[in-house]
Amino acid sequence: MSNRNKGLLMSLIGVFILSPDSLLIRLADLNDLSLIFYRGALPPITIILFLIIYYKGNIAKSFLLMGKAGIIYALLHSVMFITFVYSIQHTAVANTLVIIASAPIFTAILSVIFLKENPKPLTWVIIFFALISIVIIGWGSFITSGFTGDVLAIITGIAMAAGAIVVRYYKNLDLVPACVIGCLLTALYALPFSPELTINFSQIIYLSLMCFVVLPIPFIILTIAPRLIPAPEVTLIFLLESILGTLWVWIIINEQPPLNTLIGGIMLLCSVFLFVFITAKEEYNANV
Repeated sequence: MSNRNKGLLMSLIGVFILSPDSLLIRLADLNDLSLIFYRGALPPITIILFLIIYYKGNIAKSFLLMGKAGIIYALLHSVMFITFVYSIQHTAVANTLVIIASAPIFTAILSVIFLKENPKPLTWVIIFFALISIVIIGWGSFITSGFTGDVLAIITGIAMAAGAIVVRYYKNLDLVPACVIGCLLTALYALPFSPELTINFSQIIYLSLMCFVVLPIPFIILTIAPRLIPAPEVTLIFLLESILGTLWVWIIINEQPPLNTLIGGIMLLCSVFLFVFITAKEEYNANV
């Protein structure tokens, strides 16, 4: 199998593993801080096992080689984890997932600021259209408590975008170990507030699936796959999560997306799809 096919297969596997995450959050039925704590404290176990196998005993060196890039990425990873939980708990799942899917748009905006990249005029049109779509998605939440969740979803998307900028800027560094630090920072954020950590058997099952499989494996893949295929193609595949995640919640627990979310979500996904397609095509032409 070629590297390209490996990258595509890894990305598809990753997005399908990640897709039930929002459903498991709903089923676990934990308060915000308890959920944040467990989602920070448990995934490092899987990631460290991966690092031990990958580095064959030189795991400590992998952490030292990250440098300041690893610290920055870990902080962004923690912000993303924390705001995602707050968002998913305080607005419709569809709102959170679709808004987060706009991360490539935020990446383009941040690349102008930090990487001095100048998008083409068509890209700015797509970005404007995407931002209008986000406003439509949040329109039904402006007069409800869901507005806070929508804003936090935007912050999550920005944190993801900033993380992508760090990975792109320090592309020669392995930042998988930074995910471990980011998770631990997330747990440390919740712990001082004394969350209720007592859980029942069903919650143990949901948390185990979430924290040992659904969260760590896709984030490992997200860090490795761009080495095998262009990053825009990885992003394009992971956009499926916003659709699959919404469908899981809709089918299993009947949480139907609001009409404004469906309209704005279709607009936003079309915008991001077009943006990523153009970006991937430009990157392919540049490498031919």
